[in-house]
Amino acid sequence: PYSFKQNQLLDKSVIYDQSKYKWNDESWRNNPSRIVRNASKKDNFSSLNDARIYELNVATFSKTADFNGVIGKLNQIKNSGFNAIEIMPVENTYSYNWGYDGVDKLAVSKFLGGPDEFKKLVDIAHQKGLNVIIDMVPNHHGPDGSQLGKTGPYLKGPNDFGDAYNFEGANSAYVRDFMVNSALNWLNNYHCDGIRFDMTKYMNSDATIKQICAEINYHNPQAFLIAEDARDSVNSDGENYWPDYNLSHDLRIMQKLKPYEYGYNMSEASHNSAIESISQNRTNLARLGFDSEWDFNYFHVLKDNLYGNIDLDKFLSACIQGQDRVKYVMSHDEIGNFEGTRLISKLIVPMLHLNEYIILDASDEKRAKELSKLKGYDYNQARQNVTFQKAQLTAEKIATAYISGGLDKYLINNDEYFLYREVLMPLGISRSADITPRKIKIAFNRAFSAYKMAQAITYLQKGPKMVFQGDEEMSLVPFRFFRQFESVKDETYLYTEKGYKNGESAYRESMIDNKNYNSVYNDGCRNLIMDLNKLSAQNSALTQGKLVEQDTVKHTGSQVISLHLEDKKEKNNIYAVINFSDMKFPRDDADEYYIRFPKGKWAEILNTDDLKYNGSGLVNSFIDSDGQKLYPINLSSKSVCVFRKIS
Repeated sequence: PYSFKQNQLLDKSVIYDQSKYKWNDESWRNNPSRIVRNASKKDNFSSLNDARIYELNVATFSKTADFNGVIGKLNQIKNSGFNAIEIMPVENTYSYNWGYDGVDKLAVSKFLGGPDEFKKLVDIAHQKGLNVIIDMVPNHHGPDGSQLGKTGPYLKGPNDFGDAYNFEGANSAYVRDFMVNSALNWLNNYHCDGIRFDMTKYMNSDATIKQICAEINYHNPQAFLIAEDARDSVNSDGENYWPDYNLSHDLRIMQKLKPYEYGYNMSEASHNSAIESISQNRTNLARLGFDSEWDFNYFHVLKDNLYGNIDLDKFLSACIQGQDRVKYVMSHDEIGNFEGTRLISKLIVPMLHLNEYIILDASDEKRAKELSKLKGYDYNQARQNVTFQKAQLTAEKIATAYISGGLDKYLINNDEYFLYREVLMPLGISRSADITPRKIKIAFNRAFSAYKMAQAITYLQKGPKMVFQGDEEMSLVPFRFFRQFESVKDETYLYTEKGYKNGESAYRESMIDNKNYNSVYNDGCRNLIMDLNKLSAQNSALTQGKLVEQDTVKHTGSQVISLHLEDKKEKNNIYAVINFSDMKFPRDDADEYYIRFPKGKWAEILNTDDLKYNGSGLVNSFIDSDGQKLYPINLSSKSVCVFRKIS
């Protein structure tokens, strides 16, 4: 169970000396870019709220598909303004996959390069000023190649993802220690700065969660911990907890542990006593001890607004309740757990009404019947799933063809007939959809504006920000579900479920370097992400400030909302005006659009419609507000204007 290295998965473990690697990151200990749990101005470190995270999957991130390939791109990540990389799991697995099916919890995947190469990656990342967050999987054990059940009471039976750990049954103290040591392994032996824990709610053991956090608080007091938990509606005062359906989060997740919960005066005896207390007293779970968590609620509310289900009250509530949580527009889950398509493709579907005009052929109908049997769905539900999946995959092809210039000849001549005959009909789109070259261009540009707006909104929240690989340049390269199986030789059921071929072909499709286009859209998005990272790095209101709720302006009719974030200590104020609508303001047939600004002099410092982001250039000038009057402002459709108080 504690193997540090496997040359062959189903073979003897290899003796591996963790002390043999010669680290060169000593200076990182005092680097101000280093993110630590309890950062203060006195120690000059960065806090977790300062994190600008780039999430990546090693197997698809470079042509070499290994740690060295990531090393070759670290400068690119750093130059884009990120200060941390989050690496999807590298636990040893049966074959290449996303990394969430690890069967050797402490051994680094030989497919990705093994332990020495991973240490080299972390070492060089630190030398370049990048924090390293490792993703680990405490909620299940991979099903393929697993030998763990033969070695002790580690597993209790299957769950939805593989094998569930025996955290609460007979002899479970050893199992909890095993998971603690798995976490400490990444911090002690591999010098990772923080850990992201995959879907902690499915551990079904809050006592184990608390023990992991307590042990790391004691042994690695500067390491930070991020949960992906997804539970909601639980209130806590740090001593007690109770259901509260007004809340969109379980507040226990981010309740910091008290010193007595992991060892008075940091003595070994008191620490061991504290851990024993957690093990024996399973009711003291009002504090679980994470420093942040992925903000599922914010993601879902933002997604609804992007799809046109605009609810400004819900959006504001998500912003207020989600402060200090990790914000993102897309993660590997939101892309890969469905059709593997990127946000641009997803947004184009409703804009071209593809769900309504996709034609299912005989193979699609067959798959719907098979899906109905596989999942126990009603046939109509299965057929709807197949329709939606085909629409998404079709939108991906249209978007890729458009951005790569494959539709230029139809656009130049506005050639509707041959567009349909040569492109749309082979994709299974009904003629009655009436999709013209101009409509595709308009849909893509609207999706692009919404994409930029979503990224900007996400950076305008207090707390860590995260971007998934490729999204910094609006890549359309998919991120499919890929995995080879030891136990499953027939993978057709995965095609039935997902709508595309899995295994090797899905893996090859997901290689980020497959992108064969570099358009003004990509350039505009790169410029935007670089400037958003710079904005976050230079304005403490976005990291340490607070949302000033009384200064919020909601114009429900025009679907415009403004947010004021303020850091009183640094006297840093940011005011963002967000236009969720498809309407630009002022309209061509109307007077100027007015909105109230907080008192002070405000200068626009970023506008997603700026020409350098491939926008139309509808920007704003200086505003000198008395805090009462309304002031005219230009707002492009689906855009964000960011102002900074300059006096």
